[in-house]
Amino acid sequence: MERPMHEMLEAASRRLSLHMPGAQGQGPFGPVDPYRLETTELAATDDLYAPYGAVARAEALCARSAGAEQTLMLHGGSTAGVQAMLLYAAGKGGRVVLPRNAHISALHLCAMAGLEPVFAEWTMSDGLVSTPEESYLDALRRAPDAAAMLVVRPDYYGALAWPARAVAWARAHGVMVLCDEAHGAHLNWKASTPNAGELGADMFVQSAHKTLPALNAGAWLHAMPGVDAARLRRMVRMVDTSSPSFVGLMALDDARAWMDQHGAQALSRLEKAVARFYEAVAPLGYRPAGPAPHDETRLVLGAPQGGFWLQEALAARGVDVEMADERRVVCILSLMDFQPRLDALAAALGELGPAVRATKPLPAPPAGLPPRAWPLRRAAFAPTAPVPVGEAAGRVCGVTAGLYPPGTALLTPGEIITPALAGYLASLPPGRAFGLDAQGAIACAIDTEGA
Repeated sequence: MERPMHEMLEAASRRLSLHMPGAQGQGPFGPVDPYRLETTELAATDDLYAPYGAVARAEALCARSAGAEQTLMLHGGSTAGVQAMLLYAAGKGGRVVLPRNAHISALHLCAMAGLEPVFAEWTMSDGLVSTPEESYLDALRRAPDAAAMLVVRPDYYGALAWPARAVAWARAHGVMVLCDEAHGAHLNWKASTPNAGELGADMFVQSAHKTLPALNAGAWLHAMPGVDAARLRRMVRMVDTSSPSFVGLMALDDARAWMDQHGAQALSRLEKAVARFYEAVAPLGYRPAGPAPHDETRLVLGAPQGGFWLQEALAARGVDVEMADERRVVCILSLMDFQPRLDALAAALGELGPAVRATKPLPAPPAGLPPRAWPLRRAAFAPTAPVPVGEAAGRVCGVTAGLYPPGTALLTPGEIITPALAGYLASLPPGRAFGLDAQGAIACAIDTEGA
């Protein structure tokens, strides 16, 4: 009898997890049998889209913890939350201000709903991408009729910058402020760091499964005063599953309950443990390498040998990190048993010996936004042809493509592939560019409307 998925998961469970999901093998209240507890919508249970019992109570308790007016539990992760927020704010069509590192789900929703993204320009420093406050303001001025502005905070690296002036401008001009706070579910219990709702967002989504002891795809969509929660729930129903796992919803509520009881203390202890870890590995040549301001519970370790080299070396020793880039590795730590994980990571680094520069970082990608030839929706649904990316200059891009990590879109559907971008993407090592096929070709849109 073959059970390939079970065998795969059993093997993975024996490795050291320094990546999401934040449960990392441990339920907050001990092990449970998911098959025994799993059920569906019944009179004795509840209905996720018309809650009246346990779901309604769980959402109310989470809203209290997040300081929100209303919280909706999601089974489709922050993907569903980002798309529901955009539908609520601009579902009838219109323009939305997005950063270039917006999750691809935002671009997919723009294509499906016919929304026009107005992008804020990004910058890169030391391999880290950011969207300056002035870039958001510039985008808002270019799109004074925008229905919404989406902010990503924190990102994979724990960056906590918040475009306060742009948010104030948006609110003063009737532009809804949305936040993809997928990596910040723990901020609801971190007194020193406000969540997006406290900072002025109208709606914000958090992936509990990323940093809390929850199961994959569990997320919360928080609405602040002034948002029609009933209408928002209708938007969620358009993009989330109609068959939610009640065990997944239970895990969301259990994560909230555990954080209500232990979260503030656990976060404080984790910050101190991460600081001690950096001190312990400094003699080996490793330094903290996160952005500023930065969520100190996110471990971002500079890797003089090169982040990819270090990621592979750790994986060979049974240690799996969340991600790596040219200069660093990023780890997510369990709030329940972070110390043994940090000790194991320090021991693995000690086995590798002093860090020595082994790779040369890639050059930064071309700055600026490429010109747009077609609306995103038209290009996203147009027929395409694969073209070697080095030969694609002047063509209309049919996909989202860029450098990974950090996952920032250098091209989106409908934009013109400039010679600089074509040359840059063609120069990347295999596997470093997303949006290209295995042969290094990029899908270019074919103009059937003008034919």
